[in-house]
Amino acid sequence: MSEGLRVLVIEAETPAREWLRHHIHVVWPTAQFTELAPAAARGMPDEFGGGDFDLVVLSLDEGREAALEWLGRYARRPGFPPVVALARGGDEALAVRAVKAGAEDYLPLERLRHDGLVAALRQALASRRPRPATHGAGLPRGWQTRETLHAGEFSSVLLAEHADSGETRVYKLLQGGAVELDAGLLYARFLAEYECIAGLEHPNVVQIHDIGVADDQAWIAMEYLSGGTLATRIAQGIAPDEALAMARGIARGLLAVHGLGVLHRDLKPANVMLREDDTPVLIDFGLAKAMRSEQAITSPGMIFGTPWYMSPEQGHGAPMDERSDGYSLGIMLFEMLTGERPFHARTPMALVYQHRNAPRPALPPTLAEYQPLVHRMMAAEPSARFESTAHLLMALEAAA
Repeated sequence: MSEGLRVLVIEAETPAREWLRHHIHVVWPTAQFTELAPAAARGMPDEFGGGDFDLVVLSLDEGREAALEWLGRYARRPGFPPVVALARGGDEALAVRAVKAGAEDYLPLERLRHDGLVAALRQALASRRPRPATHGAGLPRGWQTRETLHAGEFSSVLLAEHADSGETRVYKLLQGGAVELDAGLLYARFLAEYECIAGLEHPNVVQIHDIGVADDQAWIAMEYLSGGTLATRIAQGIAPDEALAMARGIARGLLAVHGLGVLHRDLKPANVMLREDDTPVLIDFGLAKAMRSEQAITSPGMIFGTPWYMSPEQGHGAPMDERSDGYSLGIMLFEMLTGERPFHARTPMALVYQHRNAPRPALPPTLAEYQPLVHRMMAAEPSARFESTAHLLMALEAAA
């Protein structure tokens, strides 16, 4: 898991959450945590598929029956991440009920030690096998699956190779059953990824080759980028000049898509791939939205995106423009320069609050020359940021 283990922790007690974070970080130092109180988890929408997480740790202590009901509602869905259940003062009967409801394992907290926790989490992660690679099922004639890159509840991403030419492409497939669940919303979001940037050829934007339907699956074919993600590169450490070069490349990609009247809306290191020569490339336009569209896919006030990098206006469901993507790039530049995200919180809503209200953190003294640039990119008010992506790119080029 090169981008870091993504863990959803549903636990009411702060000491228990801190204990889990500590012991998981010992083994998975780049792990990313989203923490929810049990009451908040019970308020999740019915369509929650867990695709943003690799693992769920669920406490059964607060509202035991409600927690077991939550487990039964979600855990056995196709593509849902493995769930490890925890409880204080439980017994064998509770363990059986948890496993029957869908948990991969049940752990009594009062007897739990580091080795036992890690062993249980490793076993749970190993149980989440990707869907077996098929030989062309759902793909156009002549294409064969070489590797399953991602398998979720509603969609999968395959690395495919052409039997004759040897050309490689990435195919993103939407399962037929997903379209049946909501023929308007899910399919519209899937098609948006193609419609937003179809025909655009730019070195900093993933090239979309084609779209089609086969074997009751819709698919999008795009270029294969072999250099890994920017998230992985950040974990390895990035020199300041390289960070600025990455930011300039990303800004050029944004300038191209903004020129089409499109916002990305989910800009984050995991959505930036690298070519073999380290050129950054924007991917995953599944949340993209036409800036002037009169028929938005999402309803007013609905929030989609990644809270770590989300602009204040997006976090509050307010109107967005190209400065919102520029804000996300500012968060990413801060992280590239320092190796740390500028804001930290235990819940998504707490992160949303910080983006709007918290003071902008200072860069280390050795990076002080970049402080005005980064602070302007990360300004809470859009009016205090660079007025356009073109102006932002000029500022990044001037900082070279």
